[in-house]
Amino acid sequence: MSDKVLLTGISGWIAKHIAIELLNSGYEVLGTVRNKELIQSTKETLQNQKIPLDKLSFVELDLLNDTGWNEAASGCKYIMHVASPFPIKVSKDRQKLVPVAKGGTLRVLNAGINANVEQIIVTSSIAAMFRKQNRSNPYTFGEKDWSDENWVEGVNDYFLSKTLAEKSAWEIMESKGLKNKLTTINPGGVFGDALDKKGGTSIEYVTQFLKGKFPAAPKWGILISDVKDVAKAHVNCIGNNKVAGRRLIIGKEVKTLIELSNIMAEALPDYAKKLPKKELPNFMVKLISMIDSSAKTMIPDLEITMEPDTKYSEELLGMEFKPAKGAMVDAAKSVVRLGLV
Repeated sequence: MSDKVLLTGISGWIAKHIAIELLNSGYEVLGTVRNKELIQSTKETLQNQKIPLDKLSFVELDLLNDTGWNEAASGCKYIMHVASPFPIKVSKDRQKLVPVAKGGTLRVLNAGINANVEQIIVTSSIAAMFRKQNRSNPYTFGEKDWSDENWVEGVNDYFLSKTLAEKSAWEIMESKGLKNKLTTINPGGVFGDALDKKGGTSIEYVTQFLKGKFPAAPKWGILISDVKDVAKAHVNCIGNNKVAGRRLIIGKEVKTLIELSNIMAEALPDYAKKLPKKELPNFMVKLISMIDSSAKTMIPDLEITMEPDTKYSEELLGMEFKPAKGAMVDAAKSVVRLGLV
């Protein structure tokens, strides 16, 4: 069996960074796409990074359909399941994202189990960990913590989908006695080089900030994860017995939106006037959320400070996570370079 990795959702922003890390490390990569029309644009983006593509291939697969997954996993030594929906708008239907997030995860893991792959690495999120009621301020959370799936007001469609998807991954692997074949990567807000115009939701937030959509910023903070750290963390899991059965929180620093705005303003002084310099009162965020559903995501965490400990992840992965500033500067400069503002 070759060192072949099945990488789901390779056309996605984080997955493309993971593909770069894998190919530069000499792995063979089979990337899944939900639509074969995404193959050419993904290839072009990776070619622009001047990485070898001779070990890269693609397969069209649907996370909502069983067809083809067993065949794709056959002959792979590792699986990295990255594909999962992360819309910028919040749906009134909390279950909307669950079929593709949870159902897709189970499809991929079942295929991996059937193919007897050595290791499965699932991209989860701290969204599956930190959203629960009656938290202290500041509050800590770690790999034993789960977001409260029954908290209707606080756990929206995205948080619910990530929580149920990751729980289902652990449940199926434990039921088969294969828990040590699974590792989850749990980043916070992922920022960094956009690579192309098909950036993720966090890149869309950066674009909106630089366009001046937010005259003031909500009093909200998040653990910042550099996309290159997230990609490297996935690859550093391969063959690493220390990470067996672990949930790894990726990130160095927690930053508020106003702090992120200040970082971008310093890096791109031409855009400083459009970036928010003041914080928005909480009641205003709640009012705005009635018109713009993307603001709803922040409401449960307004003025609450998270303090996750990520040192254990650094030790297990043998790496030191990058400070938030570099990720934000990379994100902002790439948005400008790509003509997104």
